[in-house]
Amino acid sequence: MTLTAGSVEDRLILAGRVETRVYTDAGRQARRVLSVAAPEGTDDLFWLLLGWVAGLASPDRIPLLRGVAPLRSSPDDLKALCAAFGNTSGAPMLHVAGVTPEAHLPPAAGADAQEIPLAALQDAWRALARGPRQIDLVAIGSPHALAGEVRRLAAMLAGQSRHPETAVIVTLGRDVLAKAGRDGTQAALQAAGVRLLPDLCWCSITEPLFPPPARGVMTNSGKYAHDAHGLSGRHARLGSLADCIQAALPGLVPKTPPGWLAG
Repeated sequence: MTLTAGSVEDRLILAGRVETRVYTDAGRQARRVLSVAAPEGTDDLFWLLLGWVAGLASPDRIPLLRGVAPLRSSPDDLKALCAAFGNTSGAPMLHVAGVTPEAHLPPAAGADAQEIPLAALQDAWRALARGPRQIDLVAIGSPHALAGEVRRLAAMLAGQSRHPETAVIVTLGRDVLAKAGRDGTQAALQAAGVRLLPDLCWCSITEPLFPPPARGVMTNSGKYAHDAHGLSGRHARLGSLADCIQAALPGLVPKTPPGWLAG
């Protein structure tokens, strides 16, 4: 079925179903409710995996995620959640109960419900941690790293330097780079051997900006872990920001997932 524009009721005809556009209240209602039981001791890897799994569970309709409001979520976490969701779902948005602005909207009539078990997050980790354990490149910033993420990276690397054969590259906006220059974060990261690339996304980085010798890639982006092989020919390993730093120092990642994910 073809798309039609400019109809009287301003509707989008797609895959045999009529959907109201998302700039109306009805168009933004959830049509699937996903219940999540977050394990104890989660870190930012949880949000990366949850976004990817939520997209698989709701590939064609807006979901409402329930059960994660008690967790502390930063703008970095929500950015990562939504970016990973966009890799596996065609839905234009999602809601997180107790967190996002319109999560109070009632689900649409006829909305269904599913659970996201721990096993689904474990499967996602295995799918997104397929690269080699020897790490030649740590890729941060897909989408662009926010100011808080850049500061956390600097704090984790304080007094340390990356492995000489492991490149660490952060993509970020020019405004975030300017802030990092003013508060000393840029100097601290550069002292640790981190390269900052403004106004570029990993989705558009190819050789030679992507280090040609690099084979093992580590990233804290569910989006880039999903896209890396198609873009660079290398499978990336997904991890938290702390996992990425731990990989950057010895150039090696652990064989097993974090304890909270092991169950």
